[in-house]
Amino acid sequence: MNRILIAMSVALAASGAWAQKTGNRSFDQLDANSDGFLTKAEVAGNKELAKRFEKFDANKDGKWNVDEFVKANKDNDERVLADSALTTKVKTALLTEKGVPSTSISVTTYESEVLLSGFVESAAIKEKAGKVAAGVSGVKKVQNNLSVR
Repeated sequence: MNRILIAMSVALAASGAWAQKTGNRSFDQLDANSDGFLTKAEVAGNKELAKRFEKFDANKDGKWNVDEFVKANKDNDERVLADSALTTKVKTALLTEKGVPSTSISVTTYESEVLLSGFVESAAIKEKAGKVAAGVSGVKKVQNNLSVR
């Protein structure tokens, strides 16, 4: 009987049954040592999560539990939505501005900072596009990488 119990214990341990699974697939995939927590090293491969590590380590123990992980992901999702909305606002402002070839201008936004790229016909148009983008509510900074042809 003791041999059976020992064999079952060894089989369970080998199968990973002792690993702490949280039910959050994304969390569990990052939890390399299956201890039910994420360290900064375990999230290092995800730039956005790594950037938020200290902010969302609520108890400052150097690791995240599932709730801290979920809050960090929610924060990033909200950033992505806000940046997308801001990109749309800037594109709309450029589209409605006379003399600005909005279809020639690419707009990307990251953390409320707008990047303009593409080609325009003159330095005056480049400057105007930059001012229009900077005038949109919520834009923190504009990097005007428009090229004059």
